[in-house]
Amino acid sequence: MARQLEEKDRELKKHDAYYKEQLARLEERSAQFYKVTTEQYQKAADEVSSRYKRYQTHPICADLQDKILQCYQQHSQETLSCSALASQYLRCVNHAKQQSMLGRGG
Repeated sequence: MARQLEEKDRELKKHDAYYKEQLARLEERSAQFYKVTTEQYQKAADEVSSRYKRYQTHPICADLQDKILQCYQQHSQETLSCSALASQYLRCVNHAKQQSMLGRGG
């Protein structure tokens, strides 16, 4: 009986060592896969970022827009008194659109 227990114990230790080795291999492969995947992701992200650079936009005619809003607040019952500013703002916006189209070749 003791002999059988010793045999079982040796067999269990053998299996334990085998599975620990397999686990270590899997962890190593997983770490390598993670590293490669991370590097590929970073490379792709850098490529996309360089290909599609973010455009910086600035509000056009912002000063006139502020003046119109201020005028509408001051003359909430008489909005027509702000029409000259509104026309000036529209001209400014249209001019900016034209300049933008010329810059793009359109």
